[in-house]
Amino acid sequence: MKKSKFKLLFSSIVLSLVLLLSVANPFALAIASDTNRSSAITYHGQVLDSGKWAPNTYKAIHNLIQENRTHNSRRKPYAVFDWDNTSIFQDTTDNVLNYQINNLKYKMTPEQFEYSFTHGDNKPIPQENFVEPYKNVNGQSVNIYKLSIDVVSDYKYFWAHYKGLNPNADGTLSDIAAVQATDQFKDFKAKIWFAYSALIDTFGEDVAYTWQLNMFVGYTPDELIQLCNEGIAYYLAEKIQNVYFDSPATLPGIAGEVKNSVIGNYFTQGLRIIPEMSNLMNTLRKNGIDVYISTAAMDTVVRSFASNPLYGYNVPEANVLGLRLKVDNAGRYKAEIPDKKDYAINVKHGKAYNINKYLVPKYRANPILICGDSSGDYEMMTELSGFNNVKMINDKEPVKMVLISNRIKGEGLGELSKIAVSQLGTPNPSIVLQGRNENTGLWIPDERTLRLGKTSLQLTK
Repeated sequence: MKKSKFKLLFSSIVLSLVLLLSVANPFALAIASDTNRSSAITYHGQVLDSGKWAPNTYKAIHNLIQENRTHNSRRKPYAVFDWDNTSIFQDTTDNVLNYQINNLKYKMTPEQFEYSFTHGDNKPIPQENFVEPYKNVNGQSVNIYKLSIDVVSDYKYFWAHYKGLNPNADGTLSDIAAVQATDQFKDFKAKIWFAYSALIDTFGEDVAYTWQLNMFVGYTPDELIQLCNEGIAYYLAEKIQNVYFDSPATLPGIAGEVKNSVIGNYFTQGLRIIPEMSNLMNTLRKNGIDVYISTAAMDTVVRSFASNPLYGYNVPEANVLGLRLKVDNAGRYKAEIPDKKDYAINVKHGKAYNINKYLVPKYRANPILICGDSSGDYEMMTELSGFNNVKMINDKEPVKMVLISNRIKGEGLGELSKIAVSQLGTPNPSIVLQGRNENTGLWIPDERTLRLGKTSLQLTK
């Protein structure tokens, strides 16, 4: 009799615990019911931290996760994130390139450097002059070939005298500090940054961004990851500020003296991890939602950050879609991108194209969430969703939500931002904004942003 009562009592306690757990976490029952399926992987739900999310944006993202989480590994949703200025604060490649310049960490002969400097998008850069305001201090026109003569001359000087660049150099420049003290170095640095910005505004991102990749020619993938690890670690500890590089009057060369400070062409130094974004990515995965990065930076550069366990984003290397360089027979990068019919330049429409070509067939669906910050993300935000009355590039169910890291942008992204503002406080927004403090590199719990050097918050342009 006592044993029967004990069994009845024990059974009641177990049943009560099961019911309690199912109420506290309804997802647990769904997981438990599937544990005997050997072909399926189960996922345990994780709730998104509130952190410094804007409250309305947090609620929208939280609800999106709750509505789309799954324990079925064979039919998973996925989300796509831009990297620079979305998943982190500031631009990884810009900071790595500045670290490369400052330490003269190149793997090219002068001849290879000249070729890399004058090519982009698998062809010679046009010889036409740059658009305004890219002129020298005397108001004379400048183009990539005038700049290349000066910059290659500087490079040859380093090649002849600095063993850190060329082991056969004479060693006149004994260390990197000696290099940095020369007028050649100041000229080299200023004209590289001048060229990069001028190429964007004159010929567009396809030319400029692939030209930027050419600075990594001669590296193996592992060597490039090491360079990135050094540059990222360095700039994570640096102050966030806008910095200008001007060439010296003593070395006008063919292009003439250029002053980036006069035309407002600055480099924003400093990188910051965004804890809310790393938490979002991890929370998505914990709820059975795959995470991808779609970046206009080189894939290897972003993998060195996004896939490095040190930084907590934990994105699988294979899940980073970015710009690519081909490698030669020795396994070193060369100044050539893949055929664009096979893999588009991952900028603007190229982002939407590559998602549609490689991810949509895999998942038989569009992403449920796309996150970005700039005009380079507009096409993937709209061509896969139909937002802003843009025609979709496939007939799948549209993207459910777009998250904009608010950098107060205009044009297409500005239009999306205004739609987000119109949806503030509504129960089911399709576009949401997240503000940040550009002086600290951290988020703020607001849709508005505090611009670098400013004292008041701004919502839209």
